Amino acid sequence: MKRVQSTCNFCAIDCNLDFCVEDGRIVRTIPTKGYPVNDGFSCIKGLSLSKQQTTVKPDALPRIRQADGTMKEVSWDEGFQYVADKIKELQARYGTESVAGISTGQLTLEEFAIFGHVMRNYLQTNVDGNTRLCMATAAVGHKQTFGYDAPGYTLKDLELSDTIIFIGANPVVAHPIVWGRVRANKVPGHKIIVIDPRKSETAMNADYWYGLKPRTDLVLMYTIANMLIEKDWIDHKFIEEHTNKFDEFAAFVKDFTLDRGAETTGLSGEQITELVNLIHNGKAVSFWWTMGVNQGYEAVRTAQSIINLALMTGNIGKPGTGGNSITGQCNAMGSRLFSNTTCLFAGGDFADEKERARIAELTGIDIDHVAKKPTIP
Repeated sequence: MKRVQSTCNFCAIDCNLDFCVEDGRIVRTIPTKGYPVNDGFSCIKGLSLSKQQTTVKPDALPRIRQADGTMKEVSWDEGFQYVADKIKELQARYGTESVAGISTGQLTLEEFAIFGHVMRNYLQTNVDGNTRLCMATAAVGHKQTFGYDAPGYTLKDLELSDTIIFIGANPVVAHPIVWGRVRANKVPGHKIIVIDPRKSETAMNADYWYGLKPRTDLVLMYTIANMLIEKDWIDHKFIEEHTNKFDEFAAFVKDFTLDRGAETTGLSGEQITELVNLIHNGKAVSFWWTMGVNQGYEAVRTAQSIINLALMTGNIGKPGTGGNSITGQCNAMGSRLFSNTTCLFAGGDFADEKERARIAELTGIDIDHVAKKPTIP
């Protein structure tokens, strides 16, 4: 039996697995021991990769629907030509944007790049990814805050943080490798805190659970920010050197009093005060959120409010800290990079002719084949 080491294609953690191959078939998957991400551990999905495509055998050739509704099997060359001709025909008849593409978060970066280049650049039309549903809010939150869409953390931060706060996240079930890093945390007296309307599996294993009402995360974050400012439990040096418009933010959250926060969230004033104290007393505080925020109410603002707590307390850019969005799909970043921002590096502006010319020169692409505007929002 041959063993082939490769990467699990399910989620963003990218565990390494040993695929046991016999007679050209994967018969078993075993988590790779010694690999720094998962070190011999995997969730049930990774362990079950050997079962993929064992129930239904996929067709080896494409099929084209005929006039009578039947499906005719054709060669790949004929299938490619048929699709290309149809796309050009539709664009000629109904306009450039009459066709569009949609991608998953499961493709490789190279596949995303080719798909994005053909659709966005060559065909000059729109592309979206299903990652927009799950991650667009976090992407916008990070981009508006930092200027780029990339959370700045590593899994090691979970082992180095003395105050770990999960908001709308249930890693015990959804990200067991992430939870494994929490369990590996050896910082004396470290605290695990969960903010979630549900008493999830993670909440059951936490030191503190704050079961607020649904749709009230944003009010809670603003209340916490206001209380930290009122108590002067903020990092003035970091704010001065690395942030802007803090005074405007402070003025905005001033109306989010403890009484208002308690009434809106359903938490008691004592609970909110306790949470504020936990944040203040932490030496390396990290905030982690996922779909409970990203697919929730006022999600972009909620994500930004979490990041703002990290910024104003100086809990960012240091080991064990950060305002950290946990993604789900194995290449969600690739989906976003090669859809609405195809071939523009570092958040370039499609409407800026100089930027388009710069990218065209860097990539060796005719400037007419560089997307001229963002995709439909």
